[in-house]
Parts: sequence; structure tokens; C-alpha cells
Amino acid sequence: MATFLAEHRVSILTLFFLSMFFIWMDISLYFKVQKLKANELKMTSHGLFQTSVNNIPEMDGSLTNSKSGIDHLESSSRTTDLTTESVTLFDPFKGLSIKMMMMDQPNNYIFTPLAEIFNEVTNFSTNFFFITPNLISACGVLWAMLAAKLVTYDSLCIHRLSVFFFQIRTFFDALDGIVARDHLGIKQHISLSNTSGYLVDGFADSIGFGAYLLGCYYYLRRNLPKFRLNKHQYLPVQVHDGYINNGKTTHSSSFVITQLMPPKLLWTTRQVFFVVLCFALQLVISCLCWNRYIEAYHVLLESPPVSAQHANLQNQILKSSIMWVIMWFWRISNAQSLMQFLLISVFVNRLWDFLSWIQYIGFFQIIILSFLSEVHLNHVSSVLSYY
Repeated sequence: MATFLAEHRVSILTLFFLSMFFIWMDISLYFKVQKLKANELKMTSHGLFQTSVNNIPEMDGSLTNSKSGIDHLESSSRTTDLTTESVTLFDPFKGLSIKMMMMDQPNNYIFTPLAEIFNEVTNFSTNFFFITPNLISACGVLWAMLAAKLVTYDSLCIHRLSVFFFQIRTFFDALDGIVARDHLGIKQHISLSNTSGYLVDGFADSIGFGAYLLGCYYYLRRNLPKFRLNKHQYLPVQVHDGYINNGKTTHSSSFVITQLMPPKLLWTTRQVFFVVLCFALQLVISCLCWNRYIEAYHVLLESPPVSAQHANLQNQILKSSIMWVIMWFWRISNAQSLMQFLLISVFVNRLWDFLSWIQYIGFFQIIILSFLSEVHLNHVSSVLSYY
């Protein structure tokens, strides 16, 4: 009992300090965004594409033009290097972008920096160039499968080990994106939605999430939450007519016999499956909406401006309070964040409590957030269309 209480306290303290760390980093990110200058995000996110593809000067065969073209390319490369190398190795905001501002806190502040450090220290993407991002995604799926198998066991220690293995999958998920962008020479955290790797990564995430949820279902099916406390455990079961004779008069009276009835078995295998299915649907809806708004805000706020006024307006919208609120709620409402909440509930042995609590609240929250995001997106689009 003492060991259990000690583990419980350690878990609570760990979650508390992690929450404080995430809040502190969110505040730091907010001030980082407030310090951004107009067109600063565009210089890093689009300049790389322009340097490598669009801004290479045409050669007409003359030595002079060839030399000037090479000098221009080297100058552009040095400018890009200065832009990216000004960020230190351990900066959690390296490659700041709209996507990074809407990513969940564990990915932003733990796994992505760890993957960045690993790639920089080992020069992984260069030394192991034959290991493609798709292969890294496949390795993440294997870790997710192993975690899904472990979560089916009844031991809390094995459940916590499954959480650790699934977090390794999350690390591989961060690493494959870093390697993919490094192979393309992109330092910014942007979604490469026009590549096959984007589809493979999404497919790998779907398999990993689905496998772990299936493991949770098998565990809950073997350990059904059998009882739900209610206020009607004492029920009247029979009424008798009694006769009292005090020697002078005889009269009848009625009395009630009550019996302790066991609470009703409310949860069945089908109902447990429905609860898990609701959470899976929330992951799908959240993922689709999150990707849509990342791409939409990226096009509106990170696209090359047509004028100085347009650049200033983009910067003002990015720094606005309503924009920050919407992005922050997507940080805690995207599929990766919801899976982190699920992993926490598994770690503290509150899996069923979490799934039953979020069964309908999750749908309501995602729908409301998507509606507000759509309204704000249309407003931003109409404002920027004047320039």
C-alpha cells in the first residue's frame, strides 16, 4: 500500500512539473511570436525553395554569366545559412512556423528537439542517407505494435512500459519529418503535403494509433467496468400487511421490507467498443481539421506578400490574441495531443475514466473549435484579399 501511494505521488508530481514546463514554454513561444518582424517567417520558409529552385539565374554559356550565377547562388546559400544557423542547436523554436505553433506540447518541446539534436550530433540524415523517412515511419509502426500488445496485459507496470514504447514511436514520427526536410534542404517545420512521404507518414500514424486503441479495447473487454454506483441500491421488494394486537384493539398496518440490491451491470462489450470507437472517430476528425487549418493558415500567413502593407497585415494577424487562442486550443486538441492524454490515462491506470469522460465532450469541443477556426479563417482571408 505504501509503495502504491509513493508511485501515485511520483506520477502526480511528474505530471505537475511537465504541465508547468509546457505552460512556461508556451509563454516563451508567445513572446517569440510577438517579436517576429514582418516577412520574417516567409524569409526562412520560402527562401529555401526559391534559392534551390526558382532563384538560380539562367546561364547563356558565357564565362562571365556563369561566374556571376555561381557567385549569386553561393551568396544566396550563405544568406540562407546565416538565417538558419543563427538559431542555436538546443533552441526548441528552431524552424518556427505555423505548423510548429499548432503542434502539441510534447512534440514541440520534447520529441522534436530530441530528434533535432540526434540528427545534428550524429549527422544521421547524411551518414545514413539510405535510411529513408518512410523506413523511419515503418520503424515507428513496429514500436506502436509492440506497445499495443503490451497494453492488453493486466499489469500496470506492463501498461507503463507500453506507454514508453509508444513514446519511442512518437520520437520516430518526429525524426522522419526532420530527415525528410533535411534531405530537401528545408529548415522550416512545414507539411510536405505534395509528397508521397506525407501520405506514408499519415498512414503510419493511422496504423499506430489504431493498433494501440485496439489493444486498449482488448484490455477493457477482459476487464469490463462492471459496476456503476447509483443512489438506488436499496430497493423495495415486498410489502406485507401486519396485524398488531395489543389486547384491546386489533388493527392492521403495512410495512416495507427492503433488500440490498447489487448495482446493475451497465457496461457490456458492445458498449465498451462504442466508447473506444468514439475516441477513434475524434482522432480522425481532429486530424483532418487540424491539417486543413494548418495548410490554410500557412497559405494565408506564410505566403510571399505582394506589398509591404500586405506583409505588415500578415504579421499583425499572426500576433493577434484570437489567432493565438485558436492555435493554442488546436495544440491540445489535435490527434497527437489526444493520444498523449490517452497515454497519460494508461500510465496512471485511469484508461476507462478518460475514455468515458471524453466520449461526447471530445466531439463537442472539436466541432466548436472547428467552427470558430472556420469563421476566423474566412475573416482573415477576406481581410487579406484587399491587398
